[in-house]
Amino acid sequence: MSTQVFIRIPRWRYGVEIGAHLLLVLLVVVVTLVFVNSVATVAATDAWSVTANGLPTALAGIETKLFQAGLAPYLVYLWFLGQPQTKTPPLTNFGARFLLLFVFATIPAGIVAKTVYGDILSNVDVLHGSSEALLTLSNLFFALGFARALAAETQDSDVSGDVPFKGVGKLVAVALAGCGALAFAAPALLGGVMHDEPTNALSLPTWAVHVSSITEWSVAMSLVWAYGDASGNQAWKGLTWAMAPFLASGLSACTFHVFYNVPELGALVPLQALLTLSGNTACAFAAYRISSAASTASTPASPAEPLDLDEDSVILKLALLSAGGAAFVKYGELLVGDFPFSPSYPTALTMILLPTALYMAYLTRPRGTGEPLSMETVKSYGLAGTLSYILIELGFWAIAFPLALSWYKVAEGSWLDLSNAADKAKLLGAGTVFINGVRLLVPLRLGAAIALAPTVDRVLKGVRGEEEEEA
Repeated sequence: MSTQVFIRIPRWRYGVEIGAHLLLVLLVVVVTLVFVNSVATVAATDAWSVTANGLPTALAGIETKLFQAGLAPYLVYLWFLGQPQTKTPPLTNFGARFLLLFVFATIPAGIVAKTVYGDILSNVDVLHGSSEALLTLSNLFFALGFARALAAETQDSDVSGDVPFKGVGKLVAVALAGCGALAFAAPALLGGVMHDEPTNALSLPTWAVHVSSITEWSVAMSLVWAYGDASGNQAWKGLTWAMAPFLASGLSACTFHVFYNVPELGALVPLQALLTLSGNTACAFAAYRISSAASTASTPASPAEPLDLDEDSVILKLALLSAGGAAFVKYGELLVGDFPFSPSYPTALTMILLPTALYMAYLTRPRGTGEPLSMETVKSYGLAGTLSYILIELGFWAIAFPLALSWYKVAEGSWLDLSNAADKAKLLGAGTVFINGVRLLVPLRLGAAIALAPTVDRVLKGVRGEEEEEA
């Protein structure tokens, strides 16, 4: 026979348990509300925009929309680049895809910068530098892939797609060591003659990341051009042209940083976004041309000598150049008086467009013929060349005039009024700058027309073929 034991629980214990459960429920509700509010705050935060982009109120935040719009053509570019017939070097393919990691990393970095630090990403150095480092790696892989392909004995040789993890480690270690040494040496040697630096100035490592990215991309453009000759698929040279807006986009960011990210040059951020969108679209078209032309690519009559590639040496030089270039920019601009503290759009645009135009003119110069790039070269393509030139000119002027008027509005604070005598006087000076800038871009326009001519020629042949079949 079992005996049941009943324990009397005091009534106050029930009250305590009920109270504890109510507190737990209340805590869950509070945490949920905080989480939902945080998510809503994050969702409402524009990661890519600047406080003031210098454009009319209706265009506030336009840079974010432009950056977002660039994703679709970039995915198209990746798709064509990855087609087997394009014969894209494996590491280059990986580098192009790795860029997506950089793009998506800037979103949380930008949100944290605004929600935690209350500032734009460019002014929060640790977030800025670490996210931009992913772009540096992407460019390194992209360029190194082409270098490996050009170093192969033949175009049919297997090209390694291995990611150079050790090389990346060496790059980071040497660059950081160089930045550390220069951070102590430069102020000690130049401290008495340098201008005081703003608190939002980029650190040496962050500048090194930017210098490295620009250097790698510039080298990649040259390697792509050479790959067009080595592979027999001249359409690759069109990709070099398509990469030019990205170079200008990178220079836009660097120029913004040179002037310490001042709101007076806020319109450089939408310009950077527009150049990025243009580059993505141009690269998508260039990759399509490469894929389409692959079947008709011919074997080079005289194969070029394989590139002498020592990856360790290249990475060491890149690390030293990045650290040295970072110190040159960071401390050098403090030695030229008030230049970095006197921002102006004419100066900024010159710093962006002039290097881009000169480098493209250098890359695309005729080799071995001694003949300059001219309209005669365009005419040598016949009707296709003429139509290509017309298309490029129409596109150029359709963009140039509205862009020039918009920049006038940004610089002067009002739209151009030809009925105003003061505006007419300003137009004379602005017009001179505009005309000189347009002249500077003539080689780019001629080169773009030449790059487009083969595609136009194929379209014309297709149209003629259809007409002959109908006849």
